[in-house]
Amino acid sequence: MTATRTVMSEIDTQHETVVGHGAAAGKPPIWGIPLATIAFVAIVAVIGAMFWPLQRYSTAPGAAPRVESRLIIDPAAASAVGIELHAPDESVRFVTALGGRLTPLEAFMGWIDPYVKVQTCEERFGSCEPNLDREIQLGAMSTAKEIAAYVAFDHLGLDARLEEGVAQVGSFDSDLCPDDAPATRACRVLEVGDTIVSVEKPGTSAGAVYGIRVVSDLSEALESSKPGDRVILKVRGIGVPDDEVRTVEVELMASPNDPTRAIVGFNARDTRTVVLPVDVDFDTDRIGGPSAGLAFTLALIDELSPGELSPPGGVAATGTMSEDGSVGPIGALVQKAVAVRRSGARLFLVPASQSEAEISAARQAVGDEVEIVTVESLGDALAALAERGGSPVQRG
Repeated sequence: MTATRTVMSEIDTQHETVVGHGAAAGKPPIWGIPLATIAFVAIVAVIGAMFWPLQRYSTAPGAAPRVESRLIIDPAAASAVGIELHAPDESVRFVTALGGRLTPLEAFMGWIDPYVKVQTCEERFGSCEPNLDREIQLGAMSTAKEIAAYVAFDHLGLDARLEEGVAQVGSFDSDLCPDDAPATRACRVLEVGDTIVSVEKPGTSAGAVYGIRVVSDLSEALESSKPGDRVILKVRGIGVPDDEVRTVEVELMASPNDPTRAIVGFNARDTRTVVLPVDVDFDTDRIGGPSAGLAFTLALIDELSPGELSPPGGVAATGTMSEDGSVGPIGALVQKAVAVRRSGARLFLVPASQSEAEISAARQAVGDEVEIVTVESLGDALAALAERGGSPVQRG
């Protein structure tokens, strides 16, 4: 959102009193006090609207910085393992959207701005716990960087492998958690961001306890369980020390894809990490979310291969990245398109899986200043760049 300044001016006026016709000399008119009261209330209302926080949050155009300035690889370490770096002149840009809690005045300004979306906390975060959502989004960004590095190295034929991460609650499907769901359903006792530490199966002869180190451990622990069985989970919340856990009882439910298989009933967050021959990092500070995956992948490929991947005019990209190279949808496409237009980049690669309405609105927002191209995969993105003058990249 573009901040504006409200300038309040006060003009002194002179009141003349005409003696006669029943008016006492120097006596103010009877309408003076009501007008003064109205003016005072209006001033208080404006000041309150400027500073009083609402349960409303904005999504507004952010920025489109170049990835290259945030990409961190030690040249000496890369050279030691036979990897040559090629710093591009015009790096791929990644795109952000701004967001924050609004005052009434800011909310009003957002409602009249066509490129700002004003939402309730439930619409923005899924619940009124923005701090928890912030931690989850930072975790999603961390994973996005890992996957981007893996895909880039793998595409170029360099050594890379993914390792499993912890079993962490990412979300709950609404159809598995109706309003009348039992009190022991996972969505009732677990919280988004919880990490499963152990599973105890009291119904077994030995009351077995299974330590959960990675996601696959959870599947193995439940292998002999049936839907309806109850298990005791030890879980650790986000930001909680390793030795502080809480205990919850969960009734297992049937998998939607296999009614004979028992599941806890949550969608696990992707917590995998990548093992590379050289350390790679992207300095994203407090930027969260997974939508920079495609841009990070392209920028890293550009750094690891000769030539200029970006075509004349520059390119920005948005989209999640999967380990198979597929590009997934993102949020705030219109706001990100406006940020790209303001950055001066002439090409914007976006996920083909965005809705037609979103893509149409984004194209309308940038007009002829930015060409928006939809891509389904990393291969599509590289082909689009080569067709527009970027250096072609061969798969390793």
